[in-house]
Amino acid sequence: MIPSKVEASPDQILREMELASYGEHDLLIYPNLAVLTKIYSSYIKSRLQANMELILFLSTYHSVDKIRSILRDLDLDLEGYEKNGSLVILDSAKGYFGSNSDNLLLIKVLSKRAQNQGRGGSSVFADMGIFSLSKQENDLLRYEVSVPPKFNGDANNPIMCKTFCMYHCSDFNRLVEADKKSLFEHHYKNFVITLSDIVINHHHR
Repeated sequence: MIPSKVEASPDQILREMELASYGEHDLLIYPNLAVLTKIYSSYIKSRLQANMELILFLSTYHSVDKIRSILRDLDLDLEGYEKNGSLVILDSAKGYFGSNSDNLLLIKVLSKRAQNQGRGGSSVFADMGIFSLSKQENDLLRYEVSVPPKFNGDANNPIMCKTFCMYHCSDFNRLVEADKKSLFEHHYKNFVITLSDIVINHHHR
């Protein structure tokens, strides 16, 4: 039986993501790029302007330049944020299949950098569609299962990073039921964006 999902409107999901705890490894299923853009742009803008977090964005269906253009239109000092390391935007192919594609290490580095800079923490937005486009669904499952639902760290070195693995609904729906169930079970919270208001119910592993 597939576990319960978190189903809610874009605005509700955005609030839940903002309230997510550092250390969470969460899943987000989105219906289209317009809705995803609304969510990540609102989140990134609020976090950067408040100097709260470092942000890493791994994009699949929008180019890096497109993401920059979207954020620049929000009157963000994009070049400044990228120059000081507050914002890193990468093509997901480079992030997952490049020569320096150790994302678990990167999460720890971001967490440490955020703490050293006096930030609350960091957030990673990772579009997993690259695995579907490259026909590497088996590698996708191996990667997701290798990442714990919650990064606990330790008392002296906590993992102050939350990770949102993003799936276009068409990519997610192409997976067999057993793989969908496995993905739900290996994330701390599972968010599904709907285009109507639905009461939210949390699923924890």
